[in-house]
Amino acid sequence: MKLDHYLLSILDSLHDAVIVVLTDYTVAYVNKAYTEQFNVPKEKIVGRNLHKIEENSRIIEVLKSGEPLINDCSYVHSLKKDVCANITPLIEGGKMTGVVTIMRDISEVTNLQEELNRYKMYSSELRKQLDQKNFSLLHSNVYKMKTAVSLAKKVAATDVTIMLYGESGVGKEVFAKAIHEASTRHDKPFIPINIASIPDALFESELFGFEEGSFTGSRKGGKKGLIELAEGGTLFLDEIGEMSLNVQAKLLRVIQERSYHKVGGTKSIPLDVRIISATNRNLNEAIKKGTFREDLYYRINVVPITIPSLRDRKDDIPFLIENLLRELKSKYGKHVTVDDEIIEVMKGYHWPGNVRELFNVLEHMVAICSRSHFELEDIPDYIREGTQSKMVDTQVMHRERVELKNTSYHLNEVLEKTERSLIQQVIKASKNRSDAIRTLGISRKAFYAKLKKYNLM
Repeated sequence: MKLDHYLLSILDSLHDAVIVVLTDYTVAYVNKAYTEQFNVPKEKIVGRNLHKIEENSRIIEVLKSGEPLINDCSYVHSLKKDVCANITPLIEGGKMTGVVTIMRDISEVTNLQEELNRYKMYSSELRKQLDQKNFSLLHSNVYKMKTAVSLAKKVAATDVTIMLYGESGVGKEVFAKAIHEASTRHDKPFIPINIASIPDALFESELFGFEEGSFTGSRKGGKKGLIELAEGGTLFLDEIGEMSLNVQAKLLRVIQERSYHKVGGTKSIPLDVRIISATNRNLNEAIKKGTFREDLYYRINVVPITIPSLRDRKDDIPFLIENLLRELKSKYGKHVTVDDEIIEVMKGYHWPGNVRELFNVLEHMVAICSRSHFELEDIPDYIREGTQSKMVDTQVMHRERVELKNTSYHLNEVLEKTERSLIQQVIKASKNRSDAIRTLGISRKAFYAKLKKYNLM
């Protein structure tokens, strides 16, 4: 068999070892990599019978069977090495003329595997560090919050659709952004949309974009929609409970078909975004009232995550203050410290506006503070008054508990006094006794029996 000079040059340039053996078991060729990797000079092997070099060679098996062996690993006694090889018959004119074997020392493969394992470990550690950084703003010592963050971390690397539940101001967008940054889409856009801020009439064109001339006054050249801007990344639909039924139907179709059309367009555009939704509403109640589609709910509620309110995680207030102040100090160029007295006042407030309200209060304090530390007077009045009111309420409750402890009450007496007082109030507020009966929700017979019992006739 003759080997073309050009072909030999190609074989000699390969990194992997190559050996060609004819059907009579004669070694016809070895390339440069073979001689270097296995430290075997050409003249010591080329022209020799493979039977005499390696009696149980796997190449001999292929010469006999005509069937290739791919990724075949074996120990070669003559080389004193474990090798991995692809052994393939050479066919000319429908007849096998020999076998070509491309082989590699397994130790090299093993080294590559070890290097790959080291890389995977490094990558895993790096991912953990990135996750810690991405979720650093969501650090918590409270079980409910830790559970929510843990679930968010678990699903971040997937493309699963997520629904975030929580009161206004708890940080739903911060959660969504942390999930995006920890995902495989982190190098693509994160596009937040506040549903409540977009008029229903404009929502479709804002979400899907529009083609030039699609409606009177439309922009020349058309416009990209928010979905298109989020291509490859994450679309965050905040306050999705405010979406109209008309828009809900269109969003459902997009999610189901994973494609959309621009307003005035006919071309179907593939959807490649991850959807994270959020709401402060009870969607189950909205479904019962007919203001939210049940089929859309099941599409977007694949992994629900509930974010607790700030009043349910007051132990996190010191950390939140420290974290938020870091940003505000940079913004205002001020260095202000916080002592325990300030923190205790902050922890005593009920925070209906949650973390957003806390941030606004701290910004107010940083802006007006002219010292290197906060004083009580820097805290807005309503925060201090709310805290003092709570302290007074606590004192009143304590006093009432003491009074109750020192007073003898029978349950029946208390119930009867309460019932008599309630009936009197209802009668006084009603137009007539029939109206009072309807308000109390009892029968006419029971009503008059109670009037007689309590001398209210």
